[in-house]
Amino acid sequence: MREKTFLTIDELLIKIKSKNINIKDENNVRDILETNNYYFIMGYKFAFKTDDGIYKDNTSFEDIYSLYIFDKMLKLIILDPILEIEQKLKTIYTNNYSYRYGYKINNILDINNYDLSNNYLKDTLSNLGKQLNNFGNNNKAVMFYKNNHSFVPLWVYMKILSFGMIRDMFYVSKASDKDYMKNKLTNEKINSGEVANMLRLLVRVRNICCHDDILLSFVDDKLGIKTTKYHEEFKLKKDKNNSFIQGKKDLFAILITIKIFSSKDRFNILINNLSMLVNEYDKQIGSLDRKQILSIMHLPDNFEKLKDL
Repeated sequence: MREKTFLTIDELLIKIKSKNINIKDENNVRDILETNNYYFIMGYKFAFKTDDGIYKDNTSFEDIYSLYIFDKMLKLIILDPILEIEQKLKTIYTNNYSYRYGYKINNILDINNYDLSNNYLKDTLSNLGKQLNNFGNNNKAVMFYKNNHSFVPLWVYMKILSFGMIRDMFYVSKASDKDYMKNKLTNEKINSGEVANMLRLLVRVRNICCHDDILLSFVDDKLGIKTTKYHEEFKLKKDKNNSFIQGKKDLFAILITIKIFSSKDRFNILINNLSMLVNEYDKQIGSLDRKQILSIMHLPDNFEKLKDL
């Protein structure tokens, strides 16, 4: 294998041209590379290649960069409602657990307050203990309670627990607790197991957004969400068994999940912002048209209809 070496901006420009990628404005590209990671940008080159792996005619570095910027904006749009759902779940979980079992650390880590038949319970409580110990020492609110009240309540610990941790705590909760929290999270008729699955998907996307990974072509590598009433309203792709492929573990599945856990007004804002972003890219920014960009995003052409269902 050829060893990778650091390349200066001049060397990167040579590398770009060697790939038969056009550069429209070399000074502008220099400015871009001064403050943006070349390798992050080139992660979006897939959209400008043929099935043979060859760059399409007249592809420019600026084209690839515009898709990189589009995805940055997309992540901000998608992350906002996910953070709201995270806060909603944390509040519902805290209120329920504190009322039923107590709110001190010995209550939080008491295995008897969870579903003893769950195979992931011990690992979850072990990870919970690590987060409480490792993250708490660097949090002002946690240290204030330790120093002034000799204990830290669950509602303060929620400031340091990750979304993934709360999802796991939901998953190992007793059936009655999961049903209670499910009914507070959504009015949709879905079971608590599907809620846990959808939360896992949101955790995955939250991490993608926060760590600046690629979102627009997202497809989860595990089982997708179950078919909902929303799938039936769109002409989505199906497999040979007439089962939906699209909308199960892609960005459209994320939109469906956010809709299920969000208020109508909040979801409408998301769809309006997403629609404006796609239309702006189509008309002013990118070299891909609306149909092409929606195909990459695994969204149906009329995805905006989702807000009216």
